[in-house]
Amino acid sequence: MRFIGISNISPDGIRKANSVHPIAVLQSEYSLWDRTVENEVLPVCRELGIGFVCYSPLGRGSLTGQIKRVEDLSEDDARRFHPRFLPENYQKNLRLINRIEEIAKIKGCLPAQLAIAWLLAQGDDIVPIPGSKTIKHLKENIKALDIKLTIDELEQINKAAPRGFIVGAPYPERK
Repeated sequence: MRFIGISNISPDGIRKANSVHPIAVLQSEYSLWDRTVENEVLPVCRELGIGFVCYSPLGRGSLTGQIKRVEDLSEDDARRFHPRFLPENYQKNLRLINRIEEIAKIKGCLPAQLAIAWLLAQGDDIVPIPGSKTIKHLKENIKALDIKLTIDELEQINKAAPRGFIVGAPYPERK
């Protein structure tokens, strides 16, 4: 048997694709930074038995706690053109990042580890794929597998990062 995966598609598109051939996995953005798939996409995937691969599970690096100002990004960094990273939006989005940092500190882990652990706690069908430029970051991210979040901790995280909290569109407008 062959397996097919799809990426960034609407619930109707998922159903249509799955009617042609069973879809094994859907890849889409999902993190504390962007929870839009929770409304319709994840429920359809679960209904149809389709796994979910989360890209940008660290909110394009924002959930690592390393980016305190847009000016911390290099001049040629593509994120500078993403609406969520525009200075006026990013300053508002820092509220979420700061809260995640506080929760991670109490939990005794890094913010990135907390963000990955939260995703893993969303279901056995969720597989985050964080990008790592260094072995150090890869090893740190792998440690998220050992973090177990309690129901109270998950509620605290969900309260800190509710759906629709982030300011700005996920991508620059296409012209």
